[in-house]
Amino acid sequence: MVGVFSLVGCETMKKEERINNAIEKSVFTRVYFASYESVWRAAQLALKYPISVNNMDNGVLETDWVRALEGFSPPGSGKIPSSGIRYKIALNMVKGRSQGRESVRVTLRKNLERQRDFFSDPEQMLTDSLEENVILYRIERELIIQDALRKVGD
Repeated sequence: MVGVFSLVGCETMKKEERINNAIEKSVFTRVYFASYESVWRAAQLALKYPISVNNMDNGVLETDWVRALEGFSPPGSGKIPSSGIRYKIALNMVKGRSQGRESVRVTLRKNLERQRDFFSDPEQMLTDSLEENVILYRIERELIIQDALRKVGD
């Protein structure tokens, strides 16, 4: 009987390790060929949540904790998320040069957690990666709009 419990314990640890590894790998990166200031502004416009960290010098843009009920829901899903789920989105930006052009690498991470009850610690969850891809797409669209407006103004 002791052997059965030790096998269950090992399996639980393996599952937690797999989830933690998947969470660490769930970082989204995209390179934009635009000025750092333009990408920064586009990222601020793309994030529709209250900002807690807005440090342009260090390239860090982070939202407050957002309750899943008040945040993003996939179109047509019809599912109401649990009230115990909340998340925070963090963007890191690094400017550089790629292929002889000015570029900015944007790294996005969504920290998703579930609070089962008042006494337990929050449990890290995997994201479906839909919102992350939508945010990166919005940044790209904002850059296209900024470029078009600049061309019209010239």
